[in-house]
Amino acid sequence: MKTRVSMVVAVAGLVSASGLCNAEVITLRSGQVGGLPGVAGQTDDIVRYLPNNPPGGAISPTPFTAADFAGAASGPSARVINAHPAWTPGISDTAARWINFGVDQQVNSDGTVSGTGYGLPGSSLYAIPFFVNTAGATGGIMNIEYAVDDVGGDWFPPYLGGNPNTLYINGVALPHQGGNYAASTFYTTSLTFGPGWNYLYIYQRDAGVLVSGVIFSITIDVIPTPGSFALLSLGGLVMARRRR
Repeated sequence: MKTRVSMVVAVAGLVSASGLCNAEVITLRSGQVGGLPGVAGQTDDIVRYLPNNPPGGAISPTPFTAADFAGAASGPSARVINAHPAWTPGISDTAARWINFGVDQQVNSDGTVSGTGYGLPGSSLYAIPFFVNTAGATGGIMNIEYAVDDVGGDWFPPYLGGNPNTLYINGVALPHQGGNYAASTFYTTSLTFGPGWNYLYIYQRDAGVLVSGVIFSITIDVIPTPGSFALLSLGGLVMARRRR
């Protein structure tokens, strides 16, 4: 009996480990240009923003609408910027770069570049697309490290507004508020999404009317559909029973 039980557990464990090894892992980071870390003034490969960027103010006094999220997803590309001296220069993912909707940089008539390369002051809703290849996927686990100027969302008194949350998935707010520019913020949560294109959103709230920006690194561990995983495990148990 002990031998039979051990065989069942061993096979089930092997199936589980195989499922985890084959799971899809998605990595997203800010400031990539041609798949490599960009420099100030270049456009980000994937991140776009809603072209409504009030300096020192909330984007909206009411909750974001489907039109706001669609406007961010189809908006202009974010720009890579230089880190302001008051900001953390980077995060633990050394390939990530600060980005913003605009950059203080000009190309002069003689071809030289002038300006600080810092991000222009203003609040912004950034859209980050990602594609899920796993058929039947129902969601996943997200780990994000980020920093933001001034804060993430409208939660910080007296800089309030209609959208206190920092992060959204496919237009639905995640239960997280916070972030600042001096150090990294870490957050882990489960996400609900399906196969194909999906969107994460970061709401960067300006308060000081001086500079603004965001830097992030995200990993998403996609969870296969529970039904498929259950069938796979059942198949392993049947194999064990046949070998008794």
